[in-house]
Amino acid sequence: MSLEDILETEKKDVPVAVPVIKETEYRIFSENMSEAIGDLAGALALAQGAMSNGSKDKQGYGYKYMELGTLIDIARPALAKNGIAIIQTHELVKGAAPSVVTHTTVMHSSGQWHKSSIELPIKVMPQLSQAQMVGVNCTYGRRYALQSICLIASEDDVDGNIK
Repeated sequence: MSLEDILETEKKDVPVAVPVIKETEYRIFSENMSEAIGDLAGALALAQGAMSNGSKDKQGYGYKYMELGTLIDIARPALAKNGIAIIQTHELVKGAAPSVVTHTTVMHSSGQWHKSSIELPIKVMPQLSQAQMVGVNCTYGRRYALQSICLIASEDDVDGNIK
């Protein structure tokens, strides 16, 4: 059965904007891009060179991090000056292990583009509703993708501190 068949048979139970993925299917994300990316790469290099890491102004979960809004404030002027726009969309994956996929598309005024995706599992937290947890994942996905594209270290590097 194709994905289109699955979506058609389950469409009546799910809002149209939410694709349904069967639990037996898996997701492989590859980076997609336009045939040529030279103009985009050059403009992104200039934009990255104009950005700083900024300050990690929030404390949580044992480390400091930068809020998404602060990250956007750092990135937006340099990206815009170099003809770069970012679009971020989300996809809810249902099933035994629900998750949120954040798709990030970097577009250049030349028409060149690059798209990547990150999938984050939805973890249940007693103090938050499911809708709030989806929102948490959307924010994390957007921040992780944007900091990666812009080469901004927006949180403390605590990899070596995990016990």
